[in-house]
Amino acid sequence: MTPLQSLTDQVKSYSKIRNVSANAYFDFNPKEQAIVIEHGELMVAGAKGPKTGLSGRVILKENDPLGFAESIAAANAGYECKVLSDLQIRVFDGVEIRGFANKAEIFSRNIIRYSVGRIFDGVRKGSKASIVFEDEFIFKHYDDLKKVKVASGREIFKAGAHADKMYFIASGSVNVNTAQNKLITTLSAGECFGEASLLGEGVRSSTVCANTDVSLVVIEKSRAEAELQDGHPMTQFATLMLLKQLGLMNQLRGLHQRKNV
Repeated sequence: MTPLQSLTDQVKSYSKIRNVSANAYFDFNPKEQAIVIEHGELMVAGAKGPKTGLSGRVILKENDPLGFAESIAAANAGYECKVLSDLQIRVFDGVEIRGFANKAEIFSRNIIRYSVGRIFDGVRKGSKASIVFEDEFIFKHYDDLKKVKVASGREIFKAGAHADKMYFIASGSVNVNTAQNKLITTLSAGECFGEASLLGEGVRSSTVCANTDVSLVVIEKSRAEAELQDGHPMTQFATLMLLKQLGLMNQLRGLHQRKNV
């Protein structure tokens, strides 16, 4: 059993099960609820591109989340959703999720703020990620953490590679690309990447290359997991669901970009 599966079992009492028939209407967008797919498939479409008029799409399956970032930010998502098969979902109260997020320990707080920032900045025209990893965590552990320098143009990791660490950008910038080498986003000093290694999925879903000469602080997966476990199970669960939602939104944006090729 993975840490995420264990947490899911621990937080079931905070949720309710809903069943939605194929092609039936269900409002997946209210800001005061978050869902996790138990069974079935849900297609989610993002905003239409201003140049193409087309929108990216991603299909959510078992254990995929939607609405965690919106619950924490108290914002409506505005996704277009279509139920592709009979669907069973686990529904969490958004206000309760927000309460746990507001009481999070430093590491979870960083991941929550950072992920919410990335999710929302990615859908705002002309915006840039502005939620950065707080110095408090890095300063506290700096002497124990590995530091590396990567020259401009060099690959840091490739989609499909083993995921065993995350990175904090001390200086410079990196490009995050899809497996098809289409740009998802550019990250700069104060931001992090590779955080999906916490989900225990084993492999990278994106490729990251140095956009400039870059200095990185390496946070091993074991250290990150130990920090994460300081919080309440519901806080841990919401943090990991946010990371998973961020990965799904990156896929959605990558699909949208492929339409411009």
